[in-house]
Formats: sequence, C-alpha cells, structure tokens
Amino acid sequence: MHGIVNRQAFRNVLICDTSGEELAYYLTTRRGDLVCRVRTAETLTTEDRLWAEVLVGFTVQVDLKGSSIQWVHSTGAGVDGFLNGRRWPIGVMLTRTTGELGERVAEYCVGHALALAQRILLFRLDQNARRWAPVEPTTIRGSTAVIVGTGSVGSMIAERFRAMGCVTIGVSRHGQMRPQFDRVHPVEALTTVVSTARWIILAAPLTPESRRLVGAELLNRCQDAFLINVSRGGLLDTAALLVALASGNLIGAALDVFDTEPLPVDSPLWQIPQVLITPHIAGVTHVAEAGEAFLETIAKLEAGEPVPSVVDPTRGY
Repeated sequence: MHGIVNRQAFRNVLICDTSGEELAYYLTTRRGDLVCRVRTAETLTTEDRLWAEVLVGFTVQVDLKGSSIQWVHSTGAGVDGFLNGRRWPIGVMLTRTTGELGERVAEYCVGHALALAQRILLFRLDQNARRWAPVEPTTIRGSTAVIVGTGSVGSMIAERFRAMGCVTIGVSRHGQMRPQFDRVHPVEALTTVVSTARWIILAAPLTPESRRLVGAELLNRCQDAFLINVSRGGLLDTAALLVALASGNLIGAALDVFDTEPLPVDSPLWQIPQVLITPHIAGVTHVAEAGEAFLETIAKLEAGEPVPSVVDPTRGY
C-alpha cells in the first residue's frame, strides 16, 4: 500500500524501543532538527504523549488516544504489537521497517532446510556417541516449499528456495501472482496445497484473520512435512502442532516465534526432539535499518510523496 499525504513537518520524536538511545543518536546526527525523547514503559509520562508528534518503537505500548502523535513508525516489520486489541485512531499514520530483514529470514529458513536434508543434527548426535552410522543425506532440490505470506519477506524466502531448485508455492490473502513463486494460491486453498509440501514456512503478518491459521485441520493434511515459523506465534496452534509431530504428519519444526516470549520454561516444546527453538532472532532489525527507514519516510512526507511503507490498520499490513 502506498500512502499519499500532504506535505508535513515532524520534529518531536518519542522513541520507545529497547535500542532507543542508539536510535536517537542515529537520527539526530543525521537530522539535527529532530528532537528525540527516549522513554521506557516505566518512564513514559502523559506529558511525553502530548509533546510528541511521532512515536518510534516496537514493544512499548503507548496510549495514542488524546495524544498529539500523528505518525507511528515501527522499528520492526511486524505491527501487530501496535494493532493487537486496539482501535487504531483515525488520522494517525502507521509505517514499518523492512530493510534487509527478508534476506536474513530467508537464510534462516534455507539453513534449517539444509540442516535437515543433510542430517547435520543426526550426525552430530552420532559423533557425540562415537557411533559410525552411515545414513545418506537427501537434497532439497525438487522438493516443494509452501510459503504462507508473499510480501517482501515471503518473496525473499521463495527466491532463495527457488535458487536451490525447489518448487515455490505462495499462499496469500487474494492469491495474486508474484514473480518469485511458481504458483500463488488464495488462503482458502492452503489446506489443499500443504499435502504436497516438504517445507511449510509461515511468513505472514498476524491479523485477526490469520490468527491460528495453522491448526489441526491443516496439519492433518500434511505428509512428512517440516514446518518453519518466522512470522508470529499466533499463526500456529501449538496444541495441534504437538499432535502433528506425534502422528508423523510433521517430521519436525523450526520455531523462532511464540505466543509468549521468552518461551516459558514449562512449555512442552522444549522437550520435543524434532523441534528446534530459536529466540526470535531470524530477522532482527538493526538500528541503522530502522533509522534509515524512518529518515526515508520523513523525507517523503515532507516532500508530499507517496510512502510505500504505510500500513493499512484494518488489514494489519
């Protein structure tokens, strides 16, 4: 979606992010006219909300109602943290950061696929046990990757899997064709296409429509598939995942995102040998990326130009 707005100047920037001080330094050294305040959930005040024209952040909840904030910029690609459970105020623009996120997430996904095909973890266990047990590796060439989400991240994942000789099938809200995919289907076809998948990769935004999209009905259609979730934990029904792993519909999963983060120590996922857990690191946004995305957006707003990174709050992306 491209947002077109009137020319507008923004100066007072409220930053609520774990890397707030670094981001403030990055912005003010490049735009001396910007005034930045860095706040945490504990130090944020009502006066800050009335002072700020712009909010930049990712994790800290800020009440926009009655504030002077006219624009919110997410330092990450996902915006569900801002939209979840709230009515978005009319007249407040929402933008997001992408940067090289897609490339990093794509390498994460390909890395896990190659590790499984080449039986790297299995051979490591054999090495630890000093056990000589030849098992021929497989290849991912010729296998099918079903990628849920065909935006910038999903498209980059498809590009990397395609380069490895995989068939790439995309699933999106409307099924609009994208050049990185061999085929793209609407989300209604997902339960059908997963039956052919060796790799099922979740890269869609979390919206009310996509929440628990991957549940028992869908996972029952899988056949020896490996699931990778680099989107949000809310897309996946964890209870259904555990059943699918026990039944063999899924041979394993690589999970980078969860309903609750950090993943609680009593989560059964820790104990499943076929599950690989990583602590939400597949696509970490760097300070420079978030800073550049913000500066590019503010320049376009000041020039009255279209802003490609604008999010439609009703759709969630």
